[in-house]
Amino acid sequence: MSHNTKIAIIGTGFSGLGMGIKLKEAGYHDFVILEQSDDIGGTWHENHYPGCACDVQSALYSFSFEQNPNWSRRFAQQPEIQPT
Repeated sequence: MSHNTKIAIIGTGFSGLGMGIKLKEAGYHDFVILEQSDDIGGTWHENHYPGCACDVQSALYSFSFEQNPNWSRRFAQQPEIQPT
């Protein structure tokens, strides 16, 4: 059986996940999010090096609809950002 969808999101990083959330909120449910990796998280899943951290202030690295007031530092490190 074949299924056609009009919306494809490439990647499950911050932007891809955010787009999926907003599409659902807007009433769109027929979309697919494609990911080449074995798990979600984009850059935060793929990169593993000492000191990996956000390059923008952590408060800006939150969805407007899901703010995190509890960042441990101004530029959060990878374990704190990595989706679970």
